[in-house]
Amino acid sequence: MALSIHRREYDHHTEQVHAAGGTWVRDVMLGINDGLVASFAVTSGVAGAFPVGSAALMAGLSEMLGGAVAMGLAAFISARSQIEFYKSEIARERDEIQRWPERERDEISTIYREKGFSGPLLENIVAHITADPERWSNVMMREELGFNESSLDSPLRSALAVGLSYLAGAAVPVWPYIFFAPGRGIVVSAISTVLVLFGVGAAKTIITSRSWWKSGFESMLTGAAAAAVTYGAGRLFATR
Repeated sequence: MALSIHRREYDHHTEQVHAAGGTWVRDVMLGINDGLVASFAVTSGVAGAFPVGSAALMAGLSEMLGGAVAMGLAAFISARSQIEFYKSEIARERDEIQRWPERERDEISTIYREKGFSGPLLENIVAHITADPERWSNVMMREELGFNESSLDSPLRSALAVGLSYLAGAAVPVWPYIFFAPGRGIVVSAISTVLVLFGVGAAKTIITSRSWWKSGFESMLTGAAAAAVTYGAGRLFATR
């Protein structure tokens, strides 16, 4: 099976190459994987405890909807907190530039000296950066603190990406219980879920460059282990 999805071919450096691994991909992968594993674990545990009736379906639907909302809200709050922290830090940095310009200028000089610049070239770089307070503070944020405003997530975009992808992932273990009785539904659910988990794990290598089959197998084992534990707990509960 000759797959090489973990490799990206390109003949020159472009920003588009890096865009393929943007934060939206991270959010989508996070949502799908978490939805698959959580829903698979819940439905397997309930199906193990209640081999007849629609308990597994109802539990799966509840987890799917509740989990999507919870994950979406968590992503929104996380992204918004990141933006608020950035704003507070850049405000502090601008205040320091106003209060102690010489000290902050020395810090710029030190940063670029450590990058290998010296002499008149270093002086020109420092003079150019510090001539504009906004540019100055942005450089300090990026070089000193490691923050880049362009890399901050949009809270709404992050919430939608995580929430909707979680919903899509969680639907995979649930759909068999719509068409099959719990006894057979759990088999179809397990087959569907482990295949999709493997596919999601393999797909991640588009941006991570890991071995596609190792990543897929690792993702599949994670979901299978969680489901096995909850199914065992469900069967134990059913015997009491």
